[in-house]
Order: sequence, then C-alpha cells, then structure tokens
Amino acid sequence: MKNFESQYNRWLDGHLRGAGREAFEASLDDETRRAADGWHEVRAALKESAAAIPVPHPDFLNAQVLRAIETPAPARRQGLPLGRLVWAGALCLATAGLLTLSFLPRETRGDTATTVVSAWTPAPDVSAGAFPVPGGRGTVIWLEGAGYIPGEEKVR
Repeated sequence: MKNFESQYNRWLDGHLRGAGREAFEASLDDETRRAADGWHEVRAALKESAAAIPVPHPDFLNAQVLRAIETPAPARRQGLPLGRLVWAGALCLATAGLLTLSFLPRETRGDTATTVVSAWTPAPDVSAGAFPVPGGRGTVIWLEGAGYIPGEEKVR
C-alpha cells in the first residue's frame, strides 16, 4: 500500500514520467482519475492566482532569521524552584485551614441554647427528670418507667 501511495503522490505532483506514468495510469480506476483531474484543475488555478509576494530587503530579513536561529535558547531550570515550593506549601496550608474552619461545627456561645426548666409526664407510672450536659451543650431528659423508646421516634 505504501508503494501505491508514494506513486500516487508522485503522479499527482507531476514527478512520475515515462513508462512508469503510463503503467500507473493504466492501473487507476475511473473514479480516481476524475478525482485527480479535479486536483490538477485546483493546482493549475492556484499556480495562476497565487503569486509570490515581493519581500523588501530580502538580505536583511534572511540575516534576522539566521540570527534568531543561531541564538541559543536560555537554559531551563530543572524541577521547581524553592520559592515556588514554599508558596505552594503556604497556599495549601491556608486552604486546609479555611476548609477546616468552614466545615467544623461551632459551639454555641452564651444563652442561645434552650434550657429545660421542668419535665412532666401525664402517666403516673413514668417519672421525668432533666439535667444539663456539662459544658452547656444541651439537656438530657431522663424518663424512668417508660419502657423502650426507639431513637428515631419522637416523644411528645
């Protein structure tokens, strides 16, 4: 296949001559020849309409291009510089601190928590008692004689 592609490209470009050209054209089907004719028409139109743009001072332009090619590129440093590593570490620590402060729950301050003053039950066989949790983070209501109450169930 590679041999056909190289011959086809040479034939399209007009570099295939003589007996090789005649043998190659004989092996082509009609659809490929029509496509090649279209290619030849486009190529001829481009040659006619696309003219070379005159470059003012071509020697100066060539000298500038050669100077840019010959100038060695500045050497690159290998790895990350120490300063970037320090800034990256500081940024990671600051991000971790902000995320920690924003996602951790805050303790209630002052008298914002509800205080249970008394607990009463209408059933005579159940007694209720209330006492605050140390640190002021809530109140525990203790029911004696109530039996088993699931944790998901609301008590009225």
